[in-house]
Amino acid sequence: MKYTRYNYKAPKKKNNFIIVITLTLIAAIALGTMFSKLLPKNNANAIANDKATKVSLKKDIKLNKASTIDTKAVSTSNIKNYVAIQCGVFSTKASALLLKDSLKDLGVPFIIEDGKLNRVLLGVYPKEGTDSVVKQLKAKKIAYAKINFQLVGKDLTSAQTNEMISADIKILNKLSEKNTKAIQTVELKKWMVSLKGAEQKSNSYGNLKQIKAYLNALPQELKKEKTEAGYVYIYKFIKQISKT
Repeated sequence: MKYTRYNYKAPKKKNNFIIVITLTLIAAIALGTMFSKLLPKNNANAIANDKATKVSLKKDIKLNKASTIDTKAVSTSNIKNYVAIQCGVFSTKASALLLKDSLKDLGVPFIIEDGKLNRVLLGVYPKEGTDSVVKQLKAKKIAYAKINFQLVGKDLTSAQTNEMISADIKILNKLSEKNTKAIQTVELKKWMVSLKGAEQKSNSYGNLKQIKAYLNALPQELKKEKTEAGYVYIYKFIKQISKT
């Protein structure tokens, strides 16, 4: 019996060894490639997410700071300074009326009864808006005195009250001008409706309700002849709340 021994399984052993080595190398390379790809990507994502978080936090901090500043500006920093121009004080109403009539060319004068005294005033103005009035009084050599009022918005409610007073005074000052016969109040009332955030617990809530009701009751077209009564109201209102 003859055998061909030189072919007996030797090549198979060699092929198996090569196959095992090759598969091992392929697996190692594949795993290495997989891990090498995964690790950098995870790190990059982590770094990117960390940066994004820091940026987001920074933005939030800035927004929070801005909100705080805005709230503070509306409440504690809401300060309004007004000046009433007084041209005379009399014990008799007749003397007060004479002076009042003599001031009509300069605006819309009005009389405030203060106990036994009658104060003749030419108007109520923002502190920075009195220059032109004072200039006219000086030109005509009319004596005058300034009555100063300061209203501080301690919270959102009192700040809104201040803004309503300011809006009313602007209307009255405009009506005091010679060429102004009437002013529409529609926009004023729409603006008041847009105001939000007033708190009933605030000490200023009663003042807010009072001025708001007064302004809402104004006619749609406020005519010049109503200016005097408007000045009397706002002067008394400012004097009242400046004491509280």
